Amino acid sequence: MATTIDPLLFSGSVSVRSASRPRPSAATFQRRRRVVGAGLAVAAFALASGLISTGAFASNPAPAQQVIPRTVIAQPGDTLWDIARTIVPTGNIGDLVIELVRANGSTIEPGQVIRIP
Repeated sequence: MATTIDPLLFSGSVSVRSASRPRPSAATFQRRRRVVGAGLAVAAFALASGLISTGAFASNPAPAQQVIPRTVIAQPGDTLWDIARTIVPTGNIGDLVIELVRANGSTIEPGQVIRIP
């Protein structure tokens, strides 16, 4: 039975490079460094310009940043409770309904401009 020995397991002076391929010249290494450096510079520029340009656009505003309209036009079937619920989607709307009644009266009609306090 023949035994094979892996030359990579030994830390001796075993050369893996083939004798038929000569070592690249210093000019080749320098050219490779320039190409890699230019590639890294282009990648860094693309990354920096992407980060800068995306920061200029506003994202969806948070609920605290949303502007509540100061008036609403009543649609057929709307009530002050419905309008209050669209202004404040969650939570207690009783106080807002009271304020809407004070500002607009207790009855509303389609097409009426409802003032929001």
